[in-house]
Amino acid sequence: MPATLRDIADEVGTSITTVSKVLNGKEIRVSEIKRQEILDAAERLKYLPNISGVNLRKGCTDLVAVIVGDLLYPYYAKLLKELSCLISARGKSVIVCDIDNDEEAEFKHYQRLKSGYVDGAIIVPPPFNRSVKNIQRSTAILDGIDLPVITLFGDGGVLYPDYSTVGTNSLKCGYMATKHLIDLGHRRIAYLSESRGDGSINPRMEGYAMALEKAGIPYRPELVATGYTRYAGGRAAYRALAEQKMTAVVCSSDMLAIGFSNEAIAAGCQIPGDCSVIGMDNIMATEYNVPQITTVSQNVGELARLAVRELFKALEERRQGRKPEICHIQIEPELVVRSSTAPPVGQGARL
Repeated sequence: MPATLRDIADEVGTSITTVSKVLNGKEIRVSEIKRQEILDAAERLKYLPNISGVNLRKGCTDLVAVIVGDLLYPYYAKLLKELSCLISARGKSVIVCDIDNDEEAEFKHYQRLKSGYVDGAIIVPPPFNRSVKNIQRSTAILDGIDLPVITLFGDGGVLYPDYSTVGTNSLKCGYMATKHLIDLGHRRIAYLSESRGDGSINPRMEGYAMALEKAGIPYRPELVATGYTRYAGGRAAYRALAEQKMTAVVCSSDMLAIGFSNEAIAAGCQIPGDCSVIGMDNIMATEYNVPQITTVSQNVGELARLAVRELFKALEERRQGRKPEICHIQIEPELVVRSSTAPPVGQGARL
């Protein structure tokens, strides 16, 4: 059983009130010798303060929950690191909740926020589960939570109108990636996505379709593959798409792009000679892959900075008894051209 204030008071022969004030750094008329005795006894007895009681008196927990889609994705890990550093610099600690692409786990993490174990939350939902039904259920849970919540999700103003959101224009990411390939001369362009098909909200794929339409290129369903995740998903998607003879592919994440290009090369396809490959997110691995992967950057550092700024602004408004204003912030994506994209010169990807 952990030591109590009474145990320390009995140990040094003083009152519980004196012990409490000394350990909490409050002013009290006590000799320096007695103060040191109390501190030494607390350390010797391994005293731990009652955090719940401390939080109750302070009116806050000094904890922020960061709920992320899948920590095996380097994008989420990098974003979490940026968020953690910024939150710590403002004097609060981070509790990490990994959804792991599991819809039920996602809802459970949201439900736990109702207990008030944190002061606020930043939610980075996975793109795989985004559907009208999923968002309706998510917001139904979040509506019952009396805490500042920031959602880090592109196009959040449309999907989460009642919550502050920070994100990159997802439709523009898909459009920019596809237009880059069109500008290089590609016409038979495939699309590879983590999103799980029917009912999913997939603005990046909408951007892909928009770029094709503007260029007068027909949308071909046989060139679209959905429901693939991580590196292994990229490899499997290459095997599923190779017979379609595309000359380029837009991948909705860099992990898919790397898996796709590596499987293509293993099958004898030259990247970018036979098939150009572009990803999204600009994770570190894109610079070290062979070939280096062209990608669309979301500027993770800026996303984290804005999300933390808005969360702490909302926390301050709440502390002063005011209702925080809802905001929707979007930043512009940036095309990062590397060696995995080039004008078409071959006959398309092949097995």
